[in-house]
Amino acid sequence: MSAHTHNEAHSASAGKYMVGFILSVILTLASFLPVMNHWLDDWAVSSKVIYLVGMALIQIVVQIIFFLHLNEGPDAKWNVTAMWSGVVFIALVIGGTWFAISHLNYNMMGGSGRVIRPSITEQLPNDNAPAVQIKTPNNVTE
Repeated sequence: MSAHTHNEAHSASAGKYMVGFILSVILTLASFLPVMNHWLDDWAVSSKVIYLVGMALIQIVVQIIFFLHLNEGPDAKWNVTAMWSGVVFIALVIGGTWFAISHLNYNMMGGSGRVIRPSITEQLPNDNAPAVQIKTPNNVTE
């Protein structure tokens, strides 16, 4: 009898994998086909990005629920906590890098509004002025 329940558990698991697979294929096609067939050409760039990022986030949720099983079992709370800790850490690293690089670009490329000019106020004293000879052409009449 325990073998029978064991097989039922596997069939339920296989069914869950099939649902996850079908959802993953549908979500992949929902992202791939509009881009490849130019169905999104009339959309604004920001709308395209929001659509594709939204599809990617839904795909991530499907992967987590149906394939990684992070929300099942006795350690589900710890699995989800570890996953969110990793997500927050990665977001901080990416956000911090983006912040640093954008401010570096802003400060180094003159976007801050300040113009760096060389100091030209120093002048040579009169006695150390370089000797300059001005030659006039021979055919100039005054």
